[in-house]
Amino acid sequence: MNGAPVAVTGLGLMTGLGLDLSSCWDGLLEGRNTVRRFTLFDPAGLPTPFGVELPDGAGELFTRQIMKRSRDQMTRGTMIALATAQMAIADAGLEAGDVDRSRVGVVLGTTGTGYTGVAEGIDQHRILRGMSNSPSAWVSLKFKFAGPSFVVGTACSSGTYALAAAHWLIASGQADIVVTGAADSSLNRLDVQGFSSLMALAEESGDLKAASRPFDRSRSGFVIGEGGGVLVLESRESARRRGARVYALMPPPGLSSEAYNILSPQAGGVGMAVCMRRSLENAGLASAAIDYVNAHGTSTRINDLYEAQAIHAVFGAAARTVAVSSTKSLTGHCLAGAAGVEAVICCKALVEGMIPPTWNLTDPDPELDLDFVPNAPRRRELRHVMSNSFAFGGHNGVAIFSRYDGA
Repeated sequence: MNGAPVAVTGLGLMTGLGLDLSSCWDGLLEGRNTVRRFTLFDPAGLPTPFGVELPDGAGELFTRQIMKRSRDQMTRGTMIALATAQMAIADAGLEAGDVDRSRVGVVLGTTGTGYTGVAEGIDQHRILRGMSNSPSAWVSLKFKFAGPSFVVGTACSSGTYALAAAHWLIASGQADIVVTGAADSSLNRLDVQGFSSLMALAEESGDLKAASRPFDRSRSGFVIGEGGGVLVLESRESARRRGARVYALMPPPGLSSEAYNILSPQAGGVGMAVCMRRSLENAGLASAAIDYVNAHGTSTRINDLYEAQAIHAVFGAAARTVAVSSTKSLTGHCLAGAAGVEAVICCKALVEGMIPPTWNLTDPDPELDLDFVPNAPRRRELRHVMSNSFAFGGHNGVAIFSRYDGA
């Protein structure tokens, strides 16, 4: 995919660390760990009865921002998408701004709305709540954005694929501005049991707050979370015309398919490396130009190993100096929402000149051998940062964000 970088002019973030960008960012730097036993449903009998839920004030926020009739037609995942998008839209100044709403699109990553169904004949809103396109539709409706509006579903890389689609809409002239990113809430008994059956979730042992341990020798699986990360992308001409603040520039993300196995990436991170190289080619950068990699870093044995091997393959000698961290150590794995969450974190890192650490990393796996920024944030001037997303089904996506110099 070719095309000039587009501008990131709005950010919205909602995770277990907080209900806005500032709270989430502070939590990442402070090491605020919110892993707990599930309260959204009864986890009795589950082998992994814990995860990262949104803070307790989430329900009140949804009630305040979304009319009851509309809430009744949404799942929790859709409400997260709408609320997070509203933050990004407000941050970009699009609510009251003089923009041509027919030229504003909405592309969100999702693997569905999280609708689990009820007994036949009881839920009068089952169709609306279960529509996979519900998140993008509600954002378009609320803000009267009449440009292209759709969802992208590529499991845990959905957000990066949404970013790529948004970039294409702008580069092809079909939109001037696109609200994009991803959100998810799969915190229900059926999905948690399903991931447990795949042996993907962390084991319950010792301190729950240390259960998500990316790149640690004792890692045992991921901790499931919920959340959303939404960005406003627009052409640089549109940003200049509006006088918008620019957080970062984003070239076309790199996309690829493993075409190997429905669950496992290729040994050695071969497919991951292909996608990382593709993102660098799209950005016109050498690997040595990347200052920070926000890793997919799920805390599963195979993913962490193969991703580290891919980073070594792509970065060569520079792999010894590039900073690599997994923010899933605190946010948990937000599944379809993960890539959106981590894209927002990367933009914030660029602006703040601060690398969020990998928390809970007390016994680094020597086989991985990278600078994982353990247990404390690191201040560093950042020029280019990379966000990795590697999903079930072999859907790989890698986005690069670059510092905006005002030109």
